[in-house]
Amino acid sequence: SMSMELMLRVHRRAPDKSLLDAVNVTLRSMARGGIYDHLGGGICRYSTDPDWLVPHFEKMLYDQALVSAIYLDAYQVTKDPLYEATARDIFDYVVADLQSDAGGFYSTRDADSEGMEGAFYIWTVDQVKSVLGEDRGKLFCEFYDVTEKGNWFESRGHAPAGPKNILRIKSPVQEFAKARGLDAKQLERQLAGCRKELLAEREKRVHPGLDDKILTGWNALALNAFISGAKHDQRYRQ
Repeated sequence: SMSMELMLRVHRRAPDKSLLDAVNVTLRSMARGGIYDHLGGGICRYSTDPDWLVPHFEKMLYDQALVSAIYLDAYQVTKDPLYEATARDIFDYVVADLQSDAGGFYSTRDADSEGMEGAFYIWTVDQVKSVLGEDRGKLFCEFYDVTEKGNWFESRGHAPAGPKNILRIKSPVQEFAKARGLDAKQLERQLAGCRKELLAEREKRVHPGLDDKILTGWNALALNAFISGAKHDQRYRQ
């Protein structure tokens, strides 16, 4: 995040397409990849592969703060609606999952549940179709790269066995819709409804543990990001 912030600062002073390209490629890959939680919002700690597919599934407060802030900075420069939407989803995740009743923010949502890394976040084709039905399930699976063979091939024992899929977007909505003769706005509405139903189903699973320390430094980072967010949406002033 800090290196991207530097690139954007330099680009603002003396426009340099190569610097902006590097930021755009990184932010778009993160927003579409498995490092990003497409159902619940929020960003995982880091990716373990060059495609941003398989993350370490831990969600740290400071990453939510730094990453949401760089998405907003990039939005100021590019006006790419993906960047504003991603920042908004990260803010909403923090409020929903990491904010304490007293108002401060907890430190971390752990990576594993039931002793297995990523178990909370992964899907099979059957699981998706059992919630969405055959037709909507097929569309969702195609868009989010959920296949019978799976896209995560971890087999060292600390991840669930068998075929498993981490949600990711291989083709943006506009491209996906155009290739299939679909209306992009209608597709996005349909996918949003699917995500909402799958999120409700995921909530029934055993949740990863919560590190409920409230650390001043990390909270300061989060509040700084929310101040930037409040310029875009008054809700974040609360």
